[in-house]
Amino acid sequence: MSIKWGQVNFEGPYRLDSWKPPYRAGIYAIMMKPDPQNKPNTYKILYFGESENMSERGFYKNHHKYNCWLREAGSLRNLFIGYYLMPDSTLFQRKSLEQQLIDQYKPKCNE
Repeated sequence: MSIKWGQVNFEGPYRLDSWKPPYRAGIYAIMMKPDPQNKPNTYKILYFGESENMSERGFYKNHHKYNCWLREAGSLRNLFIGYYLMPDSTLFQRKSLEQQLIDQYKPKCNE
């Protein structure tokens, strides 16, 4: 299962409250379903981030943008995550890709 944002195929989306972060570097996308009843497979991007080790980020409630995600999605059950592994990447490479996606989609919680 995957979802494409820009030129990147993210694994997922997975419900955030049941996701098990991999012990790897990569970028991630936080999403919500804007109309889960009528369009259950449509997602809206809320945030792009990067991490050297996704399993150590203190996901998800400790993330500094968690309250923004929750406010936008309306509930934890409507928050989803996708990730793109970049195991041998540098911080510069991850930040560059993250910024390209932010510039393209302008997610609310990246403002």
